[in-house]
This record gives sequence, structure tokens and C-alpha cells, in this order.
Amino acid sequence: NLHRLAGQLQNDLLDHNYWYLFNEDSFRTAKALNLAIPGGPKFEPLFRDDAAGVDEDDWNEFNDVHKIIIRQPIRTEYRIAFPHLYNSRPRKISIAPYHHPHLTYVHTEDPDMPAYYFDPELNPILKASRRSRQNNSSGSDGRSSKKA
Repeated sequence: NLHRLAGQLQNDLLDHNYWYLFNEDSFRTAKALNLAIPGGPKFEPLFRDDAAGVDEDDWNEFNDVHKIIIRQPIRTEYRIAFPHLYNSRPRKISIAPYHHPHLTYVHTEDPDMPAYYFDPELNPILKASRRSRQNNSSGSDGRSSKKA
């Protein structure tokens, strides 16, 4: 009885994929990379890169022969999901899972339903007719085994 009363307060979202990029690891990575997740919180930078002359050498990204020119900016979601691929200097990042297994749980509104039953919303299995089974079993190549 208490479970039925508290059902209105419980979260209905059981799918972990719903919370993609809104978990603790993604927030830590966004803070370490000084990025703001769209629709999410904004953090103060974890690292302040005041030493601009640290990486100044004879080579930089502007005079590289093998430079790939990207005309469109890389999306923030990609930079957080794949920090080693889309960022030049990832430090103190935590990699969040890319996806969780697909959830096939269907919440039943009727408490009198049995514990284990097949919900027709998942995969409607149609009843095969007897005629189609006989056609399939008559021969391996689909032709009849009778000779005319």
C-alpha cells in the first residue's frame, strides 16, 4: 500500500541512456575542459592556462603542413563524450559510459497483472498460418517435392 502511495513521488525514468551527458563523470570532464554542457550547469575553469608561452616552439597548429582545416566548430557534446579525440590537452578527465544496454521494461498500470507476461508493445508476434508452414517445409528450396 505504501508503494502505491509513494508511486507519484518516484521517478518514472529507469532508462540510464536518458541521462546521457548529465551524470557526474560528464560534469567532471566538462569542468576539466572548461566547457559548458548545453542545457546544463556552467563551471569555473579547473585549470587556468596563464602560461601562454609553454607550448611555443618552431611548430604550432598554424604552420603545420599536415593541418586539417575544419570549417565547422566541433560540438561540445562530442568534446565531452570523446575528450582524447577532440581536445588538444585533456587533463583530469573522467570518461563516462557512451551508452547502457537498451531497456525493455514496460511499466504496468494494472497491479493485478501477473509478474511475468509478454507485453504486446514490445514485439507483436503474429500467429503463423498453417498453410505458410506447409509451404516452407515442403522442400529446402521452396519447391514442392512432388514430381509432375
